[in-house]
Amino acid sequence: MIKSQITPILFIILLLATVCSHSCQPQTEKELLNTSIKENARKLLEDYRLNAVSIAVYANGVGYTEHFGELDKGKANSPTNETLYEVASVTKTMTGYLVAKAVTEAKLKLTDPITKYMGNAYQHLSYNKKPITIQDLLTHTSGLPLNIEGVDELYINPSRSSYTKAQELLTYYPKDSLLNTLKKIKLEYLPGTQYSYSNVAPNVLAHILEVVYKKPFDDVLQEYLFEPAMMDNTKINLTNEEQELLANGHNAKGEVMPNFKKPIKLWGAAGRAKSNATDMLNYIKFQLNDQNPVVKESHTKLFRDLENLWIGYFWEILEDKDGMHIEHHGGIYGTQNWLIIYPEHDFGISVIANSSFPEANRLLKQTALHIFKDFKNNY
Repeated sequence: MIKSQITPILFIILLLATVCSHSCQPQTEKELLNTSIKENARKLLEDYRLNAVSIAVYANGVGYTEHFGELDKGKANSPTNETLYEVASVTKTMTGYLVAKAVTEAKLKLTDPITKYMGNAYQHLSYNKKPITIQDLLTHTSGLPLNIEGVDELYINPSRSSYTKAQELLTYYPKDSLLNTLKKIKLEYLPGTQYSYSNVAPNVLAHILEVVYKKPFDDVLQEYLFEPAMMDNTKINLTNEEQELLANGHNAKGEVMPNFKKPIKLWGAAGRAKSNATDMLNYIKFQLNDQNPVVKESHTKLFRDLENLWIGYFWEILEDKDGMHIEHHGGIYGTQNWLIIYPEHDFGISVIANSSFPEANRLLKQTALHIFKDFKNNY
């Protein structure tokens, strides 16, 4: 009788053990990271101001791309790996890579004055006889203005209307106008001594790259970065077919904001690249290749802005308890994104949302850092 009572109990124990052997196994690294991406994306999209988010992660040799939300609310149009976004100022890191390439090939020196490549018409771009150098342009210490003439005034009282006017101005502003404007600029401090963010400086560097490589900046980007990094879908100027893949951007009210879908006349070196999650994943992988001497050079600390913050080839380089990492934010009228890379952890993440409002910058970075923290804590 005792035996007959024990048998069902043993059966239940054995059954539970069998089930647990399958369902109670620890999650794999990939499963844990996928869970973190999904949970953090869900929390991010609890903010009603956000429409959609695409996340690309490269960790320990494995790539992940995930997409959430709707590009346009109510249309059930979720983003995909093919969806293009404006990555805005993350473009600067691409320009920086090309300058690093020119430096490693001895086509440029960081200490070269820009007049070496632009001519004597720009000799006045100096202060107390100290000229602007290549390094000054890379580190936002040149003293050149934030934007081309006429744009800053439109940003004083930002609105959909003022952003539309700025977009039109920036779309049709020609290269010659910028080069002529530079001839009239007067520096107010010694180059290389003060950090002052500039969207003009990257375009000056694009012009210099055209001089040293003897080809258009778009071709330099394509041949020396996009092709080797397998960024097949990343462009400054899109074809008509590619324009259809560009996500609408929105403000906090959900209004569709102006974008740079149409081709521009400037170089676009400061913030006009469009890319997708697949290409951003490949860009992260490319930036983690420490065997590439150009990548290594592009991560060099060039100017110390704060105690633990340096500026490299446009990258912000930080040192903290997690070691060295490089990062850059990109924001435009209807899109925000962060690109953060931890070389010592073989980890990088891109978080892009097709919504833009003052807090979006912080929210996206917070999401990226939470995913990295989950990765670091579990592996």
